[in-house]
This record gives sequence, structure tokens and C-alpha cells, in this order.
Amino acid sequence: MLVRAVAAAVAAALVLGMLVPRADAGAAPAAAAAAAAQVHGIALGLFSEDAGWSYRPLLDEIAAAGADHVELVVPWYQTDAAATVIVDHPRFSPTPAAIVAAIRDARAAGLAVTLFPIVRLSAPRTPDEWRGTLAPRDRAAWWRSYSERLVALGRLAAREHVAVLSVGSELSTLDGPADHAAWAAAVAALRRVFHGALMYSGNWDHYRHVAVYDLVDIVGLCAYFALVEPGAPATVDDLTRGWRDMRVELERFFAGRPIVFTELGYRSIHGSSASPWDEGSAGTVDLDEQRRCYAAFRRVWKSAPPDRFGGVYYWNWYGWGGPTSTGYTPRGKPALNELRAFFR
Repeated sequence: MLVRAVAAAVAAALVLGMLVPRADAGAAPAAAAAAAAQVHGIALGLFSEDAGWSYRPLLDEIAAAGADHVELVVPWYQTDAAATVIVDHPRFSPTPAAIVAAIRDARAAGLAVTLFPIVRLSAPRTPDEWRGTLAPRDRAAWWRSYSERLVALGRLAAREHVAVLSVGSELSTLDGPADHAAWAAAVAALRRVFHGALMYSGNWDHYRHVAVYDLVDIVGLCAYFALVEPGAPATVDDLTRGWRDMRVELERFFAGRPIVFTELGYRSIHGSSASPWDEGSAGTVDLDEQRRCYAAFRRVWKSAPPDRFGGVYYWNWYGWGGPTSTGYTPRGKPALNELRAFFR
């Protein structure tokens, strides 16, 4: 365990060396990025309704799978897409004490920590409302609320020596040029209390329009790209072609800034390779389609150089898993062998 802890400390330092240059930065971080190791991570949602729940057994499993980083997912809530106040859900948001316990347990398991807050809706008005469609009725009020929560989480992250803090994820209607000034103010306030690396995670269908990347250190991307058309064959070769085409497009667009996939996941369900983002539909359990998707990802990205590919967090370890599960978790499924092979 001591060896793993030392390895994680080194990995955390490499993450900080992997920082990409912001608009006001010099050229030195870019040189460091070229020599940095990639993150081998797994996401873990802090989703338990029990405030005293221990995530340590899950964190030990993540470490045993070969990961060196864990992305601790912290859900915040607002009522609907037009709401202006972000709060902790009384059942579904972890308390500060629970977040601290998870961070310390992760470090004890030998894992470097990324904190990854996400916004959820407690009472969406339509099935299509989610954090990617937020339209606050009072934008200034929403930004005050969001910035306050980021700064509070940043203080906690600083006290616990967290390696990376995400400033947001998949906020597609709020991460464009119109809100750049609000982001700049929020990030500046956050940097006053947290001195680790900052990341933003754009959505897979919106990354070309994200205007926040120049304010943060790490380019994050939720990678739910369709690998084949619905109903098309989904062999490993088919899926590999889909990922190979996407790699070319991403590397061309980001032009040397290393990408970190903050969410890479497939449900163990038939058709998941054509709609990885679909988390709610019913369907037939297909453990091997999930495995094939991860095998294709490994084929295409395992050899990518660190100045183009900063690493991955597989989504999401939380959940029972096993042979009857249709969820994203690879626990107890053939897909886990693909994760282990990638990490090796």
C-alpha cells in the first residue's frame, strides 16, 4: 500500500505538470505537458443516500483495478433549468464531512483525487431538461450561487490537498462566449483559495463551442460519442473505426492541448455503442457490447502521446454491477478486464 501511495503522489505531481497554457501563461507548461504521464482514472459518484456511508471498499476496488486517480463526483441540485439557486439535495448530495472522508479514503487507497461537481435537476419541467440546457431566469443570480459553491468546494479541496478541481461539466448553454466574463470572475475567485489544477469538462456534442477552456489548466471532455449508427454492426473492428475517426477530429481541433476524458462510459446494454449518452432507456443486457466498446477505446487511445491525450476517467464505478446490470459500472463485468488492460 505504501508503494501505491508513493506512486499516486508522483502521479498527482505529473498531473500538475500536465497543465496546458492558458491565455495568460507562458510556454513552459506546454513543454511539461509533453513529458507528463497520462491519468489512469475511474469516476466514483458520491451518490449514497446515507450520509455516513463509507466509500472505502469501492475505492479499494478502484485501486485494485489498476487506477492511479479517482474522480469523486459531487452532485449539486437546482429545481429546474430556469432556477437561480444551487443547493445540496437533502438526500442525494454528500455533506462536506462525507466528501472529506472520501478524499482521505482515496488517498489511503493510493489514489490521487479529482473533485468533479455536477449540477442535477430535482424537478425538471420536461424530460429534456438537464444541466446542458440551463437557462436561468436571472443569470446574474445563478452565477452568484454557482460561484459561491465553487469557492466553498475550492476551500475544502485546498485543505485536503486535492490534485485537480473541475469548475464545471456539460453546462453547454452557459459555457459559451456570452458567459465568458462570468466564468472568468468565478475562476479568479476560485484560484484565490485553491492553487491546484483547474479543469472544465465540455460535452461531447458541444466541445467546439466551449469558451471556458482558455481559463483553466486542463481540457476535459465527456466522451459519449456514438461509435456506430443505430442498428449497425458493432464488432470491435467497427467500434475501433468509430473511435479512430473521432481521435483524428479531436486532435485536429484541440491542436496540441492534451484532452482528458472526464467521463468515458457505456452501459452494458444492447445498442450502447450507438447511444452511449442514453442513461435511462430500457433494453437487453449485453455485457459484451460494453466490453467491446472499451476494447475499441483501448486500441485507439492506448498509444496516444501525452501531449495529445492527458488520460481518462471511466464512468462510473458506483452501482452494484454484475451480470444482470444494465448500468455503466464495470464492476463484476467483462468490461473490467479491458480497463485493467488499458491501465497496464
